[in-house]
Amino acid sequence: MANIFKSQTLLSTWIKRLIIIIFFLYCIFSFHQLANYIRPITDYILNKVDTSMINNNKIHTENIIVQISHHSTTFKLNNVELKEISGEYEEVPAILSMNNTIYKYTIEEIYFLLTTNTKRILTTIHYLKFWAKFPGIKCLIVFEQNDFMNNRNITEYLLQEGTLCKVLPSNVGRYEERYLELFHLAWNNQEINNTYNEKKNIKWFAVGDDDTVWFLNNLLQILRQYNSSNSIYLGDISDKKYQIEIFGDYFAYGGGGVLLSRPLTLLFSQHFQECKRFTNIYGGDGMIGKCITEVIKLNLTKNNHFHQMDHYGDMTGYMESGLDGLASLHHMFASWRPFPDDHTNQVNETVYLLQLAYTTFNEKFLKRYVRMNHKTNQTLLLTMGYTFSLFNRILSQEDLSQIEKTWKGSEMVGRKTRPEENDKIT
Repeated sequence: MANIFKSQTLLSTWIKRLIIIIFFLYCIFSFHQLANYIRPITDYILNKVDTSMINNNKIHTENIIVQISHHSTTFKLNNVELKEISGEYEEVPAILSMNNTIYKYTIEEIYFLLTTNTKRILTTIHYLKFWAKFPGIKCLIVFEQNDFMNNRNITEYLLQEGTLCKVLPSNVGRYEERYLELFHLAWNNQEINNTYNEKKNIKWFAVGDDDTVWFLNNLLQILRQYNSSNSIYLGDISDKKYQIEIFGDYFAYGGGGVLLSRPLTLLFSQHFQECKRFTNIYGGDGMIGKCITEVIKLNLTKNNHFHQMDHYGDMTGYMESGLDGLASLHHMFASWRPFPDDHTNQVNETVYLLQLAYTTFNEKFLKRYVRMNHKTNQTLLLTMGYTFSLFNRILSQEDLSQIEKTWKGSEMVGRKTRPEENDKIT
C-alpha cells in the first residue's frame, strides 16, 4: 500500500508540475500576442513623445529633394554633386517669427498708396509689378499735377505693365509734402469713388515708396495680430544704426512701409491741416510720424518684419539670416544687392526671380535648413527659394543666430553680426 500511495503522490506531483508548465507556456504565448497587439500603440506613443520633444526644442528634420534648372548641364557646388545636396535637413527656427493670429483680412481690405514722378516710375516699375498685379489689389499712385498733365500716357503705360493702381494728380509740388498728404488723399478718394460698403471694407491704409517691394501674403499674416477697429500706427524703424542716430526712432520709415488702421486714417485726415506745420521736418515719413505722435498722441507700434534697408553693398548674409515672414524690402539695387557680385545684377531679372521664388514657396520663402557633415567639416545652408551656401566649417547655433556681415559700413539694428566668411561658396 505504501508503494502504491508513494506512486500516486509522485504522479500527482508531476501532473501539477505539468499543469504549471502548461500555464506558463500559455501565459508566455498570450503575452507575445498581446505585445504584438500593443506594440504599434507603444511605438505611436514613443513617436509622439519624440516628436513632442523635437517640437519643444524647435528641432524639425525634413527630407529635401533638390532640383535645379541651370544653363549648365554639369552643375556642381564646390565638387558636391546634386544628389549629395538632397537629403535630410534640420530646420533652423525663424529669427523673426510671427505671433499668434487672431484677426483675418483679405487683400481687398488694404489700400496701398505711393507718390512718385512720371520719369522715375519707368525705372521703379519692376518693384511695383512685384505686388501691384495681385488680383483684387487696391492702390493709388499720386503724381504732381504738371508732371502728370505733361505725361498723361503714364496711365496707359501702367496698364500695359499690368499694374492695377489708380492715378491721381496733386497740386503739391514738393515730394515730401505729397508724401505727408497721402493718407488724407486716400481717405477723401475712397469717400468719393466708392460705395458705402466698399469704403467700410477698407481696414488698412498702407504707404510705401515706389521702390518698396510688398510681400502681400506675409503682410496679411502679420496684420492678423492687430485689430483694425483700434487706432494703430504700424511699421518699423531703419535697419541701420547710423540712420537712427540722425533721424530718430519715433516714426515708421516709409521705405519699409507705414500702415494706419481705418480709425487712425480718419483722425489723420481730420487733423491734416494742423499737421502741415511739420513740413520743415526731413522726409514725408518723419512728418507723418510727428503728426501722429504729437498731434494725435499715438505712438508707433513696431513690427520687425518691415525692412527699410538703408545699408550698402552685398546683403546676402542678411537675407540668409532667418527673415521668415518679411513684409517689405526697400532700396534694392539703389543701395544694396541681394546677391554677390558674381551673380546677376539686372534689376528686372533679379526682382522677377525673387517674385517667382516667393510665389512658389510662399510661407516657406527664406526659411532655413541646414546639413552638417562632420566628416568633411562642412555645412550646407539652404535658404528656401534664395540660396545654397556651402561653408567649409561647422556652423554653431550661435553662428546661425547671427548675421554674416557681407555688406560694408554701419551695424545692424537689433541683431548681432559675425564676420564675413572667407571659405564659402554661394
